[in-house]
Amino acid sequence: MDKIGIIVSDDSPKNLAMAMNLGHTALTTETEVMVYFTFDGLTHLLEGDKDVSEIQPLLDQGMPNPYDMLGMFVDQGGDLATTVACTTTLDMLQWDRDAIDEAVTTQFAGAATFLEVMDDADQVFSF
Repeated sequence: MDKIGIIVSDDSPKNLAMAMNLGHTALTTETEVMVYFTFDGLTHLLEGDKDVSEIQPLLDQGMPNPYDMLGMFVDQGGDLATTVACTTTLDMLQWDRDAIDEAVTTQFAGAATFLEVMDDADQVFSF
């Protein structure tokens, strides 16, 4: 496997954790990963503190914080890791790009760009 896409359209930190686990696993096999944050999933890229109360029992049992995993995905993924904030969603919700945390966002693009880049992907997953 050389390239996968991951679509995150849900604001649940549990779904982000699953997406990041998949992304990190793919990186260990030198697989290129593009994570596309759209609709409610775009909230994961907003600056500021995140509510993880939904997954606190899992965190207490040793599961890594998905927001820490997102930061490590970007920091350690190099050229293999791309995170995309959906510009169409930003426009529809009338959110300012300045609200997006650039530390975990490598690109701003719409669905057409995602589809173009993922045209030769081995798999595309959605959370």
